[in-house]
Amino acid sequence: MRAILILTLKDLRRRLADPAGLLLNLAIPLVMGAMMYLAFGGRGGDTNAAPVLRILVLDLDQGPVARAITGASGNPEAARRLDMRLVQSREEGLRRLREEEFAALLVLPEGFSKALLDRRQVELELLKNPAQTVMPIVAQQITEVLSLYLSIGARIVGDDGARIRVLFEGEGWTDAAGIAALITSLRDRVIDMRDLLFPPLIEVEKTSAKKDTGGFDLIAWLFPGMVMMGLLFTSVSQMGDLLRESQQGTLRRQLTAPLGAAQVVMAKVLSVAIVVAIAFCLLVAAGRLAFRIHWGALGPLAATGALVVLAATGFAALLFSLVRTERQGDALGGILTMLMSLLGGTFFPIEALPAWMEPLSKLMLSRWGHGALRILAEGGGWEAVSGHLAVLAGIALVCTALGVAFLGRRHLRGAL
Repeated sequence: MRAILILTLKDLRRRLADPAGLLLNLAIPLVMGAMMYLAFGGRGGDTNAAPVLRILVLDLDQGPVARAITGASGNPEAARRLDMRLVQSREEGLRRLREEEFAALLVLPEGFSKALLDRRQVELELLKNPAQTVMPIVAQQITEVLSLYLSIGARIVGDDGARIRVLFEGEGWTDAAGIAALITSLRDRVIDMRDLLFPPLIEVEKTSAKKDTGGFDLIAWLFPGMVMMGLLFTSVSQMGDLLRESQQGTLRRQLTAPLGAAQVVMAKVLSVAIVVAIAFCLLVAAGRLAFRIHWGALGPLAATGALVVLAATGFAALLFSLVRTERQGDALGGILTMLMSLLGGTFFPIEALPAWMEPLSKLMLSRWGHGALRILAEGGGWEAVSGHLAVLAGIALVCTALGVAFLGRRHLRGAL
């Protein structure tokens, strides 16, 4: 045991003497997390930090329906989520779209209100900002919903649209009989549709929550996946040092000492596990300090960290026990890490996977690793995370045992 500890400390000092590789692997989850944090305004559960849709509107119509659309941002609640600015020309709109980072330019064509109230086909034009990704899609979806509502409204108004348009233009208000007939016609039309409108298909019930959870925190959901991916990259990178030493002949020279192959391999694997544990602590600290993620009680977090570190180290040991060169290990390790991240739900919910991929997802180390971390970030404790810990313990035990056994056999044969 003393020999293993001495070998481990020696190997650990050598690894930490050149921390460039470790820092590069840690940069991957930190940079991706920072990009998500900046893109989505911090904590997803903070309604005040939600991104605002900034949209330009070119009103070539100046009609009543167009005025209703452009006045939507006057609502105090809408103004918190929608920044709508009017432009006077298409050239101005395109210029501001490029320079002022608006998501889209909505063009209301000339004669839009008249055509809509006369039940004639009319089109809305939406020019999306190609320099942005998420918010232009939001603008498109909102425009599609707006078009649907306007179409339904035109159908409800029916043949009375022309009369309503005249009233909006300030004429016909002295015709009391005509106005009464219009109101009666609209009332009869709503009554004819009462079976479709009443009772409503969707009912809203307001209740008081017992506990304010703060809403969905996108960063707390995404960052654990980035942590797991960073740990896998770190373990693969550090374990590659085994084959590097094999090429240099240092491992074979150690066989001349009174040491068994199992002791040498265990010391190498243990030093990799310590480096991965350091990486885990740094990433967890960065999540708490930079992204304000609360990891819960120390006990469940420590147990999760230990099992995640052992599982990632065991995966890397098993991988490098099966490849011939360091380059093969790095390439295959990168591919497997990305594959496990994709199938394990690092970037999107597992429920979004096709049904035939669900059994494959359960075999992915990433799923259970970042799943446990997500549970802790959501406030879960021992009971909530116990199932994930059991699976991680099994993966760590199997992968580490097989990896150490295979590496020990290769070392004895002189293949290391």
